[in-house]
Amino acid sequence: MPPTITGHRGAMGLEPENTLRSFRRAVAEGCDEIELDLRLSADGHLVLLHDADLARTGGPGHPIADLTLAQIRALDPDPETRVPTFAEAVGAIPIRIQAEIKDPAVAPTLAGLLNGDPGLAARTLVTSFDAAVLREMRWLRPGTPVGLITHRAPATGADLVGAARSAGAGTVLCGITGLTRHHVDACHAAGLRITAWPVPDPQRFADVVAMGVDGVTTDNPHLLRAAPDAA
Repeated sequence: MPPTITGHRGAMGLEPENTLRSFRRAVAEGCDEIELDLRLSADGHLVLLHDADLARTGGPGHPIADLTLAQIRALDPDPETRVPTFAEAVGAIPIRIQAEIKDPAVAPTLAGLLNGDPGLAARTLVTSFDAAVLREMRWLRPGTPVGLITHRAPATGADLVGAARSAGAGTVLCGITGLTRHHVDACHAAGLRITAWPVPDPQRFADVVAMGVDGVTTDNPHLLRAAPDAA
Protein backbone atom coordinates (compact mmCIF):
# COMPACT_ATOMS: atom_id res chain seq x y z
CA MET A 1 0.00 0.00 0.00
CA PRO A 2 1.43 3.45 -0.90
CA PRO A 3 2.11 5.85 1.96
CA THR A 4 -0.40 8.47 3.02
CA ILE A 5 0.37 11.89 1.54
CA THR A 6 -0.21 14.80 3.92
CA GLY A 7 -0.24 18.39 2.70
CA HIS A 8 1.99 20.53 4.93
CA ARG A 9 -0.04 23.59 5.97
CA GLY A 10 -2.15 22.69 2.97
CA ALA A 11 -0.14 22.98 -0.23
CA MET A 12 2.29 25.64 0.93
CA GLY A 13 4.59 25.13 -2.04
CA LEU A 14 1.77 26.43 -4.21
CA GLU A 15 -0.49 28.62 -2.04
CA PRO A 16 -0.30 30.80 1.09
CA GLU A 17 0.20 28.42 4.02
CA ASN A 18 -2.54 27.62 6.53
CA THR A 19 -5.26 29.27 4.45
CA LEU A 20 -8.49 27.92 3.05
CA ARG A 21 -7.06 28.38 -0.42
CA SER A 22 -4.05 26.25 0.49
CA PHE A 23 -6.25 23.53 2.00
CA ARG A 24 -8.54 23.41 -1.03
CA ARG A 25 -5.52 23.17 -3.32
CA ALA A 26 -4.07 20.29 -1.29
CA VAL A 27 -7.35 18.41 -1.56
CA ALA A 28 -7.46 19.10 -5.31
CA GLU A 29 -3.89 17.78 -5.64
CA GLY A 30 -4.95 14.47 -4.13
CA CYS A 31 -3.71 14.68 -0.55
CA ASP A 32 -5.00 12.05 1.85
CA GLU A 33 -4.63 14.36 4.86
CA ILE A 34 -4.02 18.03 5.67
CA GLU A 35 -1.59 19.28 8.34
CA LEU A 36 -2.41 22.61 10.01
CA ASP A 37 -1.19 24.66 12.98
CA LEU A 38 -3.33 25.74 15.93
CA ARG A 39 -3.03 28.81 18.16
CA LEU A 40 -5.48 30.80 20.29
CA SER A 41 -6.62 34.36 19.67
CA ALA A 42 -6.88 36.79 22.57
CA ASP A 43 -10.61 36.06 22.84
CA GLY A 44 -10.21 32.29 22.86
CA HIS A 45 -10.80 31.29 19.23
CA LEU A 46 -8.78 28.49 17.65
CA VAL A 47 -6.98 30.06 14.70
CA LEU A 48 -4.51 28.63 12.20
CA LEU A 49 -1.00 30.08 12.18
CA HIS A 50 2.43 28.48 12.30
CA ASP A 51 4.40 31.37 13.82
CA ALA A 52 3.55 33.30 16.96
CA ASP A 53 2.90 36.38 14.80
CA LEU A 54 2.20 37.29 11.19
CA ALA A 55 5.51 38.99 10.38
CA ARG A 56 6.85 36.20 8.14
CA THR A 57 3.60 35.80 6.23
CA GLY A 58 3.11 39.48 5.44
CA GLY A 59 1.22 40.79 8.46
CA PRO A 60 2.12 42.80 11.57
CA GLY A 61 4.54 41.57 14.19
CA HIS A 62 1.98 41.62 16.99
CA PRO A 63 1.61 38.23 18.73
CA ILE A 64 -1.50 36.48 17.49
CA ALA A 65 -2.34 35.69 21.12
CA ASP A 66 -2.78 39.44 21.72
CA LEU A 67 -5.26 39.95 18.86
CA THR A 68 -8.99 39.24 18.96
CA LEU A 69 -10.60 37.35 16.12
CA ALA A 70 -12.14 40.62 14.88
CA GLN A 71 -8.70 42.25 14.79
CA ILE A 72 -7.27 39.27 12.92
CA ARG A 73 -10.15 39.41 10.45
CA ALA A 74 -9.48 43.12 9.81
CA LEU A 75 -5.98 42.32 8.55
CA ASP A 76 -7.25 40.56 5.41
CA PRO A 77 -10.82 40.77 4.09
CA ASP A 78 -10.44 37.74 1.80
CA PRO A 79 -11.73 34.58 3.52
CA GLU A 80 -9.59 32.41 1.23
CA THR A 81 -6.27 33.95 2.28
CA ARG A 82 -6.79 35.39 5.77
CA VAL A 83 -5.99 33.53 8.99
CA PRO A 84 -8.88 31.06 9.27
CA THR A 85 -10.48 29.60 12.34
CA PHE A 86 -10.27 25.89 12.95
CA ALA A 87 -14.03 25.66 12.39
CA GLU A 88 -13.66 27.25 8.95
CA ALA A 89 -10.84 24.88 8.05
CA VAL A 90 -12.81 21.85 9.19
CA GLY A 91 -15.66 22.93 6.95
CA ALA A 92 -13.33 23.27 3.96
CA ILE A 93 -11.39 20.02 4.47
CA PRO A 94 -13.30 16.81 3.67
CA ILE A 95 -10.34 14.54 4.46
CA ARG A 96 -8.31 13.62 7.55
CA ILE A 97 -6.59 16.35 9.56
CA GLN A 98 -3.32 16.56 11.46
CA ALA A 99 -3.87 19.32 14.02
CA GLU A 100 -0.53 20.52 15.37
CA ILE A 101 -0.68 22.34 18.70
CA LYS A 102 1.72 25.30 18.56
CA ASP A 103 0.65 26.83 21.90
CA PRO A 104 -0.01 24.63 24.96
CA ALA A 105 -3.00 26.85 25.78
CA VAL A 106 -4.77 25.29 22.78
CA ALA A 107 -5.14 21.85 24.39
CA PRO A 108 -8.22 22.42 26.62
CA THR A 109 -10.12 24.23 23.86
CA LEU A 110 -9.29 21.59 21.28
CA ALA A 111 -10.20 18.75 23.64
CA GLY A 112 -13.58 20.34 24.32
CA LEU A 113 -14.23 20.79 20.62
CA LEU A 114 -13.37 17.17 19.82
CA ASN A 115 -15.57 15.97 22.67
CA GLY A 116 -18.49 17.84 21.14
CA ASP A 117 -17.91 16.59 17.59
CA PRO A 118 -17.26 12.83 17.36
CA GLY A 119 -17.11 12.97 13.57
CA LEU A 120 -14.31 15.52 13.66
CA ALA A 121 -12.53 13.60 16.41
CA ALA A 122 -12.61 10.45 14.27
CA ARG A 123 -10.66 12.14 11.46
CA THR A 124 -8.21 14.19 13.54
CA LEU A 125 -4.71 13.28 14.72
CA VAL A 126 -3.47 15.75 17.33
CA THR A 127 0.27 16.38 17.00
CA SER A 128 3.00 18.35 18.75
CA PHE A 129 6.76 18.52 19.27
CA ASP A 130 6.00 18.77 23.00
CA ALA A 131 5.40 15.41 24.71
CA ALA A 132 3.85 17.16 27.71
CA VAL A 133 1.20 18.74 25.49
CA LEU A 134 0.31 15.33 24.05
CA ARG A 135 0.07 13.81 27.50
CA GLU A 136 -2.25 16.66 28.52
CA MET A 137 -4.46 16.01 25.49
CA ARG A 138 -4.69 12.34 26.46
CA TRP A 139 -5.59 13.35 30.01
CA LEU A 140 -8.19 15.90 28.88
CA ARG A 141 -9.68 13.54 26.32
CA PRO A 142 -8.70 9.92 26.93
CA GLY A 143 -8.29 7.93 23.76
CA THR A 144 -7.39 10.90 21.57
CA PRO A 145 -4.97 9.73 18.84
CA VAL A 146 -1.77 11.75 19.18
CA GLY A 147 1.44 11.99 17.18
CA LEU A 148 4.88 13.11 18.35
CA ILE A 149 6.80 15.32 15.91
CA THR A 150 10.61 15.28 15.85
CA HIS A 151 12.90 17.69 14.02
CA ARG A 152 15.18 14.84 12.98
CA ALA A 153 15.68 11.14 13.64
CA PRO A 154 17.45 10.37 16.93
CA ALA A 155 20.51 8.14 17.08
CA THR A 156 18.59 4.86 17.25
CA GLY A 157 15.18 3.43 16.58
CA ALA A 158 14.90 2.59 20.28
CA ASP A 159 15.31 6.29 21.10
CA LEU A 160 12.49 7.17 18.70
CA VAL A 161 10.20 4.52 20.15
CA GLY A 162 11.01 5.63 23.69
CA ALA A 163 10.18 9.25 22.89
CA ALA A 164 6.84 8.23 21.37
CA ARG A 165 5.93 6.06 24.32
CA SER A 166 6.75 8.84 26.78
CA ALA A 167 4.22 11.02 24.96
CA GLY A 168 1.56 8.32 24.71
CA ALA A 169 1.79 8.66 20.92
CA GLY A 170 0.72 6.03 18.43
CA THR A 171 2.31 7.90 15.53
CA VAL A 172 5.76 9.41 15.05
CA LEU A 173 6.17 12.27 12.56
CA CYS A 174 9.92 12.13 12.07
CA GLY A 175 12.14 14.65 10.36
CA ILE A 176 13.90 13.01 7.43
CA THR A 177 17.38 14.08 8.53
CA GLY A 178 19.09 10.93 9.78
CA LEU A 179 16.04 8.74 9.14
CA THR A 180 16.87 5.15 8.22
CA ARG A 181 15.11 1.85 7.70
CA HIS A 182 16.22 0.95 11.22
CA HIS A 183 14.07 3.72 12.69
CA VAL A 184 11.09 2.67 10.60
CA ASP A 185 11.42 -1.00 11.51
CA ALA A 186 11.76 -0.17 15.21
CA CYS A 187 8.56 1.88 15.11
CA HIS A 188 6.65 -0.86 13.33
CA ALA A 189 7.92 -3.50 15.76
CA ALA A 190 6.57 -1.33 18.58
CA GLY A 191 3.18 -0.96 16.87
CA LEU A 192 3.75 2.67 15.89
CA ARG A 193 2.98 4.40 12.61
CA ILE A 194 5.74 6.58 11.20
CA THR A 195 5.52 9.55 8.84
CA ALA A 196 8.53 11.26 7.25
CA TRP A 197 8.72 15.03 6.77
CA PRO A 198 9.33 17.21 4.89
CA VAL A 199 9.44 15.25 1.65
CA PRO A 200 9.94 17.85 -1.09
CA ASP A 201 10.29 15.89 -4.32
CA PRO A 202 9.88 12.49 -6.01
CA GLN A 203 13.47 11.41 -5.28
CA ARG A 204 13.16 11.89 -1.52
CA PHE A 205 9.70 10.33 -1.76
CA ALA A 206 11.20 7.21 -3.34
CA ASP A 207 13.89 7.11 -0.66
CA VAL A 208 11.45 7.10 2.27
CA VAL A 209 9.00 4.77 0.53
CA ALA A 210 11.87 2.28 0.27
CA MET A 211 12.29 2.57 4.04
CA GLY A 212 8.68 1.48 4.51
CA VAL A 213 7.19 4.64 6.05
CA ASP A 214 3.43 4.79 6.51
CA GLY A 215 3.12 8.38 5.37
CA VAL A 216 4.88 11.51 4.17
CA THR A 217 4.29 15.19 4.75
CA THR A 218 5.07 17.55 1.88
CA ASP A 219 4.85 21.16 0.74
CA ASN A 220 4.50 19.88 -2.83
CA PRO A 221 1.73 17.31 -3.16
CA HIS A 222 1.51 18.06 -6.89
CA LEU A 223 4.98 16.58 -7.33
CA LEU A 224 4.44 13.48 -5.20
CA ARG A 225 0.98 12.42 -6.28
CA ALA A 226 2.27 11.83 -9.82
CA ALA A 227 5.32 9.85 -8.63
CA PRO A 228 5.35 6.09 -9.38
CA ASP A 229 5.52 5.22 -5.67
CA ALA A 230 2.24 7.06 -5.01
CA ALA A 231 0.26 4.67 -7.19
